[in-house]
Amino acid sequence: MPAIKSLPEDVYSRIAAGEVVERPASMLKELLENSLDAGAARIAVEAMGGGVESLRVSDDGAGMDAEDVKACLGRHATSKIAAFEDLDRLATFGFRGEALYAIAAVARITVTSSTRGAQTGWRVTADGLKISNGPAPAIPGTTVLVRDLFHSTPARREFLKSPGVERGKLAAVVEEAALANPKVRFTYKAEGRPVLRFDPEDTGEAFQDFDLRAAAVLGDELAGGLLPVDAERPGLRLRLLVSPADKMPSSRAFQYFFVNRRPVSSRLLQQALYKAYGERPSGRHPVCVAALELPPDAFDVNVHPGKREVRFKNEGELFGVVSGLAASALAKAKAAAPIVVETAAVDTAPETASVVAEPGPAPHYLGGRALLPDEFGQLKLGPAVALSAPEGAPAWYTPPYRYLGQIERSYLLFEANGGLFILDQHAAAERILFETLSAELEHGGAKSQKLMLPVPVDLPASAARMVLEKAQRLRRLGFDVEPRGRNGLQVTAIPAVFTAAEDVKKLIHRVVDSLSDPVDEAAALRHDAIATVACKAAVKAHDRLGEDEAYALLDRLKDCQDGSCCPHGRRAMLALNRDELARRFQRPGAVPL
Repeated sequence: MPAIKSLPEDVYSRIAAGEVVERPASMLKELLENSLDAGAARIAVEAMGGGVESLRVSDDGAGMDAEDVKACLGRHATSKIAAFEDLDRLATFGFRGEALYAIAAVARITVTSSTRGAQTGWRVTADGLKISNGPAPAIPGTTVLVRDLFHSTPARREFLKSPGVERGKLAAVVEEAALANPKVRFTYKAEGRPVLRFDPEDTGEAFQDFDLRAAAVLGDELAGGLLPVDAERPGLRLRLLVSPADKMPSSRAFQYFFVNRRPVSSRLLQQALYKAYGERPSGRHPVCVAALELPPDAFDVNVHPGKREVRFKNEGELFGVVSGLAASALAKAKAAAPIVVETAAVDTAPETASVVAEPGPAPHYLGGRALLPDEFGQLKLGPAVALSAPEGAPAWYTPPYRYLGQIERSYLLFEANGGLFILDQHAAAERILFETLSAELEHGGAKSQKLMLPVPVDLPASAARMVLEKAQRLRRLGFDVEPRGRNGLQVTAIPAVFTAAEDVKKLIHRVVDSLSDPVDEAAALRHDAIATVACKAAVKAHDRLGEDEAYALLDRLKDCQDGSCCPHGRRAMLALNRDELARRFQRPGAVPL
């Protein structure tokens, strides 16, 4: 009996659909691309149940006549290519005429369309393998209505997120399409309520339209001060908006790359962007909106069924252009920035005399006490800095400690009983916050501190919805967030473990970054949720810490149940005692291994 058999049409059509329709957002992307290819100037999106119950996309594009409407749900039906060679000359978003066919394989779909000036329109409906068609009102353009997504494959619904999360993903698709097409009006309603509206930008200057639409999508806070980069050369046109080096948010979620108006994920372009910034503050990421125009044969979008990933023909050249131009804009902005000299008043009372000088030489020590200059520049003994061992302290805690300094702005170096004790500042801070939050959650929830005034945080609507969807989870971790306006939210409380001077917006950006991480979204265990917040909020590698902060970190670490590592298992400390140092330097009497 033969082992190889031809699959029935209803089986292979559903398998093929999985390459196109992973969730409502991927379906929306296909429908928006069809509308844009049809020359639409207005596109309206409406969703119910996160797009699972229904998703409607209406446009005022070229429309289809009766024969095209009847054929549009057929397998391999397309108006975009006629021969294999057309793939290298493709100027549209794609050649997949199978998008509507694939959607019809896993949902109920109705397509209504009419060409301009026609006396009547036409409608086709597919429910499984049952297809019916007939006349419809002559409304120019096309409307696609999809209902009951995955009704024929219910197991696939189990892999979708909550309706709120799916609504946010739909909003993100609309935002991307709006960024790439500033002359097109986009509206998005969810559950009957307006979510997004982007009116067309038409200043007569393409770059200015692009900049205005970026501000509308990102909000004034993220878009304000973005540096423009323009380049035009044979085979390439580039418009780039990037953050100044001193105004980067704490999330990598605000980076958008487009090739010929197609949103793409490109590791090459992202690496080129980060190379332009060189050494940057830990936990900070540039905002970027990049639009590239290339000849159709200069890149390949067919490396993945979803056409999200691209491969470029001249990768090295493109990397150098993007990185070099961005670096040049950053350098010019830095050179043009005013130099501000800040002076701090010094209290010269003998009991509290101190001098803040950063950066500057490390202070000298005598007997575990710092030698600090007084108001006349003379050195005098400061307060004792040695720490006494508390009752029940772990074995590694062998006071007195003397702070020696910071290495690579990542490691804190102490002298302890003739040896060296080294802390990884991020791992140590992460462990402290993790255990503090864990202990509070054991008693009903993390302690929260109300802010005197709500802190507004402007975000793209998709990111704001994602945070608000997790409001209950965030509340247990100590955050209170509320919607504010159409595009943002406001923070009314933060976890009490953070100091009052902590940058609230920085914290929220880190939360956005963690919630947008697919691995984090998949983690249901409370341990992962607490560890994520602790990690995002902890002191980072390359953060500059002063002596008092170093001692405070060490002092708090001694109270942890397991101060040896961070909650992800990475080492937080390293000790080299005097015997180990003597052995390493081959001193007489050293204890051999």
